[in-house]
Amino acid sequence: MKKILLGSSILLVAIGFNGCAMAYKKYGEGVAHKVGYSDFEIGKNKYKVSYTGSVSDEPQKVMEFAYKRAKDLCKEKGFDKYNITNTDMNNKITSSTTTSYGKYQPTFTDTNSKNIYSLDVECN
Repeated sequence: MKKILLGSSILLVAIGFNGCAMAYKKYGEGVAHKVGYSDFEIGKNKYKVSYTGSVSDEPQKVMEFAYKRAKDLCKEKGFDKYNITNTDMNNKITSSTTTSYGKYQPTFTDTNSKNIYSLDVECN
């Protein structure tokens, strides 16, 4: 019985951590590192929407969340439809560490980056 409870507890914890991997949220809310969506108005019923993923987030998921924000934003503004007029995927380097192992040894560089997907949205 104890083995079953222990196994169940480990499984629930693993599922909980896996579910926290990437969540749709406003930029910087609830996390130490800056991830999430942001948007601002660039014209009448036109907005720039961006989604920033963490180092480990898949580019496809970052893109999906940017489109989700575009849809949600237009609904918040009272529109049922939207058009995407421009898109851009950036890979922003957030930190880089170089380690050298001597005169005749290789040098390694470890680079962390974030995927940032931006799009221009016209609500209609």
